[in-house]
Amino acid sequence: MTEFEGQIWAAQDNDDVNFICTTKRVKKKIKAINDKGRELRLIEDKLLWQHPSQAKGLEDWQTKLTTIQATVDSLRNDIDVALLWETALELEISGINELADLYFGDEITTEHLAALWRTLAEARFYFKRRGKDWEVRTASQVEELKTQREREQARAKAQALARDWIQKVAKTPIPAFPHLSTTQNDSGNGKSEVFQVKEASKDIMPFVERMESWLRGDSDKDVEELVSRTVGAVKLTPRELVFEILQKIGRMPLNADRDVIVAGLKPEFPAAVNEAAQAVPPWLPADTQSTTSVLFSIDDEETREVDDALSIEREGLLWKITIAIADPASVIHRGNILDREAMRRGTTVYLPTQTVLMLPERISCDIASLTAEQVRSSIVIRVWVDDQGEITNSSISREAIQVLRRLHYSDADTLIEQGEDDTAQRLRDLSTIATKLQAQRIAQGAFTLQRPEYRIRVNDGNIAVTMIDKDSKSRLLVAEMMVLANHIAAKYAYLHQVPLIYRVQDSPLEPITEEMTADPLGFHKVRRLLGRSSLSLQPSGHSGLGLSMYTQLTSPLRRFADLVMQRQLMAHLVGEQLPYNKDELLKVLETAERTARESRLVEGEAKKRWIMQYFKQTWGNQPLKVLVINDVKGGYKVEMQPWGVEAYLATSNRLEFGQLVTAVADKIRVKAGSIRLKIQ
Repeated sequence: MTEFEGQIWAAQDNDDVNFICTTKRVKKKIKAINDKGRELRLIEDKLLWQHPSQAKGLEDWQTKLTTIQATVDSLRNDIDVALLWETALELEISGINELADLYFGDEITTEHLAALWRTLAEARFYFKRRGKDWEVRTASQVEELKTQREREQARAKAQALARDWIQKVAKTPIPAFPHLSTTQNDSGNGKSEVFQVKEASKDIMPFVERMESWLRGDSDKDVEELVSRTVGAVKLTPRELVFEILQKIGRMPLNADRDVIVAGLKPEFPAAVNEAAQAVPPWLPADTQSTTSVLFSIDDEETREVDDALSIEREGLLWKITIAIADPASVIHRGNILDREAMRRGTTVYLPTQTVLMLPERISCDIASLTAEQVRSSIVIRVWVDDQGEITNSSISREAIQVLRRLHYSDADTLIEQGEDDTAQRLRDLSTIATKLQAQRIAQGAFTLQRPEYRIRVNDGNIAVTMIDKDSKSRLLVAEMMVLANHIAAKYAYLHQVPLIYRVQDSPLEPITEEMTADPLGFHKVRRLLGRSSLSLQPSGHSGLGLSMYTQLTSPLRRFADLVMQRQLMAHLVGEQLPYNKDELLKVLETAERTARESRLVEGEAKKRWIMQYFKQTWGNQPLKVLVINDVKGGYKVEMQPWGVEAYLATSNRLEFGQLVTAVADKIRVKAGSIRLKIQ
């Protein structure tokens, strides 16, 4: 053995065969030079056929290799692989040596074998490799492989067609709300346009139908992959892009609810869920069960899911507050079809265009809703407080109740300020207690930030924006009573060792003072200081609310997490086995919380788009006041007053943070939910 052995071999590399020149052997391991002049190591088992010639060195190896490769290529050009397959199949011949003998006859060289191997490797329809040898495929196998290739080629062609078509259609502009007969286009240049639908050609319709199915929730990797390649260029999500494409070609109504469809929300319930809801009988109290009268519920005018109602009365030196909470757990049991659907939805979603319920209307708006003058099952939380708002006692029970009167917030505010009947006085009593409860929480570190809030409703393209009265006494009253009820429920669970999910919040990074919250920029300063919020199986403080422990169960008709907490607490109250252990609680609640976060994001994005459309339609070039928040490149981030909507003010002027300035709209991008302003 020398330092340059010089043997020339045809060596196997999976399906391929390459010529190598050995340089050295150590037992069964071989060092060699490949056809590209690179060193490699391989085992003897990879060697197929030795060439009769010998290389004397690297230069001689390259010379001989050139001759060998030319001979192999020439032989390959003469091989009719289909003829070889037909003959081999007929004569039942298999194996590389037998096939070479069949086709070439005479003397078989290393070049013949290498040429045949490479040809067979490229003719996988007809032959298949097994280790170091080749077998002839049957006629049925060949036909199946050809059909498969035709399908793959057709698929590749269809994908190329779909890709080019998507990219072309994606570039066609479409207004954010094309169903409006004339609207400013979304480029923000102020021009008006009427959107014209352009139908797709027949050859692309199969892919269009697949996009429709994908948007409805069917899995389709091809659609997802092709759409994902385009979204970056148009700054849309895959679902937004497909929605817009379908609108552009007339396969999606121009007045289709973008937010509902893109988010994958289902306003309609499956037939089986509706049937189950219709089969739930109205709740009736037992013959021996008395009915508790509760004075009133207070909600927004359009609210249909009435979760809570309130009463207050004097008992000696104390006030007895009754907080009645809807009890859907009395008719929806864990694991049934209604429960599974509620868990899947997670929460009711409130959009400007419609409300997507968590529970079927028959349950959430009828038999479980605390409808005035109807007897309902309820979780009743009673709290006794003194004149200073100090809690002296509390209780929780499941009772039959009847709400005597439904009030809207505007009604309640009017009664508090001007009313002279008993309801007005009870509202004032509750308002007084609520103010004292809030003051106690603030003394314990709670803080309140008076953020601007608005409600936006869309009906037949008409946009109505209403500011919510942040000084409403009835809203404060209801909010404080719900905080109180949730706090009492948390304390009950802790004292009775009922596994429950507590909502905790760490202390802020630094104390939040009254001066901070009163500052026009208070919200933006305070939110940077807030402690982390989380779910916990152990009670702990909630710094933002100023409470030692807190849970949530006061909105069971529209939050699945609240329904779960209610179900757990009620099982303990009536002596039943608890429906959830600790691990199950965390698993269910984490899923519900994730769904709720996604829903809030959908609500926020929808609200931003519609408020931008509102500004385009009704505000135009009218001046508006903006609050300067902080500086950004080329201008400032501002809040438009009174809505509290963030915007970008492009200006080189030097402005102070917290300063109010007058501006006008420069560019409004409805789809992006953004607006650029300029100094008037």
